[in-house]
Amino acid sequence: MKAMKEDKSELIFAFPSCLHNDVRSVLNLFPQTTGLTYTPHFFEVISCDETLYIPERIYYDVPSSKQIDLLSFDQQKVLDTLFTRHHNGFVREEKVKEIIRSANDDIWIIPYLIKLVGEYVIEILQAIKENLHLIDIEKIKVFLSENPKFYQTIESRVISYWDCYYRRRYPKKEDYVGFDILSHFNA
Repeated sequence: MKAMKEDKSELIFAFPSCLHNDVRSVLNLFPQTTGLTYTPHFFEVISCDETLYIPERIYYDVPSSKQIDLLSFDQQKVLDTLFTRHHNGFVREEKVKEIIRSANDDIWIIPYLIKLVGEYVIEILQAIKENLHLIDIEKIKVFLSENPKFYQTIESRVISYWDCYYRRRYPKKEDYVGFDILSHFNA
């Protein structure tokens, strides 16, 4: 994990350079504050032949629908993708449902989806599993092959969260949605 200073302009590095103008437009919706707006810790992945620094969590308020309506379609995808890192699990769940349909066309979305697989909110995992058919597995495999340490971390988190939170409900690992998703990726 990389630590960065807390300045919203650094969030531009969470996306490929071809999207930086769109990201700037999205970031203009967020106030420049001195309070906590995202964790200063980022995870590092390779996507679109670039190193991306994606925040662990963001604490910005979701912009109003009036503000979102002023964004282009691509800017809305950037916003939705960024908010999959939101501190509120309900926001993450809502946003993953929005972006998963675009993962085939916009492969820069894939690291955000994979990161969510390593989280504890089972409703997010279920939303991903229900929509895996929309994503070309070969694109996922390319991403995973370029980011083996990142994927090992995700696999470890799936195991840990199952063991800690879901083992009683799903005594057989293969019944837990996180393992279903990993099996799909590893097929």
